[in-house]
Amino acid sequence: MAIALPVITQGTMRPVYAQGPRSLSALKLLRISVTDRCNLRCMYCMPQQGVDFAPKSDTLSPDEIISVARAAVDVGVRHLKLTGGEPTVRHDLLEIVAGLAALKPDDLSMTTNGLSLHRQAKQLRDAGVDRLTISWDAMQPARLARVAGSATQYDSPDVQRDRGLKLLEQLQQGIDAAIAAGFDKLKINTVVIGNVNDDEVADFARLTVENNWTVRFIEYMPLGESQLTDNYEQSPSTVDNAQIIQRIEDVFGKIQPVDRQTEAGVGPAEVYQIPNAAGRLGFISAMSQPFCETCNRLRLTAKGELRACLFDGGEVDLLPALRPTPDVKKLIDLMQQCVLEKPQTHSMHGNRQMSELGG
Repeated sequence: MAIALPVITQGTMRPVYAQGPRSLSALKLLRISVTDRCNLRCMYCMPQQGVDFAPKSDTLSPDEIISVARAAVDVGVRHLKLTGGEPTVRHDLLEIVAGLAALKPDDLSMTTNGLSLHRQAKQLRDAGVDRLTISWDAMQPARLARVAGSATQYDSPDVQRDRGLKLLEQLQQGIDAAIAAGFDKLKINTVVIGNVNDDEVADFARLTVENNWTVRFIEYMPLGESQLTDNYEQSPSTVDNAQIIQRIEDVFGKIQPVDRQTEAGVGPAEVYQIPNAAGRLGFISAMSQPFCETCNRLRLTAKGELRACLFDGGEVDLLPALRPTPDVKKLIDLMQQCVLEKPQTHSMHGNRQMSELGG
């Protein structure tokens, strides 16, 4: 059941113990959106008709992306995450990966819908990607097709099922290729949507029983315009992760907390484990339990904007520090300006599309 969350209340204060994150010293991760383009139209990310993508001429070049990452590394960032849109649709992705890997971060990871991994997994691994996170939101074929935007409720059941089966086949091929390439500790991201896929959470949790993966359940976040935001106030699609945990425990028994320091990456997930399972469960609760006081990241858009928060503005244009030639000092100054614009607590509804920000 979807519920309205009193996520963000007026007057929320930052805990006195919180370090920053309005300080460069608090930054650990730079999320880099290499493109706003995608080969899917997920219902939580875009309207059904899609969006107008940025002209390719407006997109940062590989050298410009690497210059921003180098400045981030200079101020102490040790984790880099590639996102989109869908990063694998960018033709020069391997060039970007190789350039970022040369900076020798502690961790270079990428989030993908997995549909192209059967062709690219080994190349990505060889170029320097350490970890992969794969988005997977439904196991039922017709439902997956609708969530991914490959089919609508007006298509026949046969069309919905067939398109969903094709997606699942591509996804399975991609996962197999990723494992064969050496990406053994995969992360699976599942956006939980009320009255859409919330009845499948135990099925996703079951993936961790025999696979050394982390399946992460993400509370749906209303960002920009999508199929789910039009009527959000009257019919919210967010499901509190407390409910998701209860549904999982109804099937598997009490889940056990895991020391977050043993989990790869520096993300915000609370990590648990089904007793005796090979893998883990993660819960990202940005709506029911905002973690703004410990936010450790900045986001770079494909057009060169540095963003302080997924939900709320705080955008700084880096292009003046990148063109005609990169200026590292200016880039660091703009990063300092950006972290100062982080909100105490994010708003209820983000002001830009997920596809533009990379999550």
